[in-house]
Amino acid sequence: MTRRLRPWTVLESRELLDADPFLKVHVETVELPDGRVIPDYYQFDMPSFACIFAETEDGRAIVYRQYRHGPRRVNLTFPGGHLSPDEDPLEAARRELLEETGFVSDHWTALGGYTVNANQGGAVSHMFHATGCRRIADAVSDDLEETEILFMTREELLTAVGQGDIALLTQIALVSMVWQNDIRTALSHRHR
Repeated sequence: MTRRLRPWTVLESRELLDADPFLKVHVETVELPDGRVIPDYYQFDMPSFACIFAETEDGRAIVYRQYRHGPRRVNLTFPGGHLSPDEDPLEAARRELLEETGFVSDHWTALGGYTVNANQGGAVSHMFHATGCRRIADAVSDDLEETEILFMTREELLTAVGQGDIALLTQIALVSMVWQNDIRTALSHRHR
């Protein structure tokens, strides 16, 4: 028999930082189901975003090589970006793919939306797989990062995964959703 778990009750919430639109920090007083009170439970509000595993008509993955300040290194990422307020995640994914790469797709699969940080909240990463992508425009990026767009074969990307070239959890999760068995094999070779 499964025990019924209950949510925590937020008794008070106080904003500590408002760096809108990128980050808000709150401290909450929460009451646990057993009656204990936690006076300082920190929460983050960050914009949700779309991540796209985009494959061209010839089956190559559209990948960025860029510096990301979180892991403080150059690594591989996939197209994507923040959702505008009240924007549908699929529409954001379509917009971001076009803006960042100049590519569009008529074939989209939604892979779900997932909270990035289990305890502090933060953003939801909306994952998508786009196939048959074709270029219709030049990329127009206003990102801070210098970006090199690569078109990688399955073998090249799996080799990069095995070498640890993807440092962001959301990115390895995305490629894993699409190529689950191949990723497991590539990562198992890395940790032997």
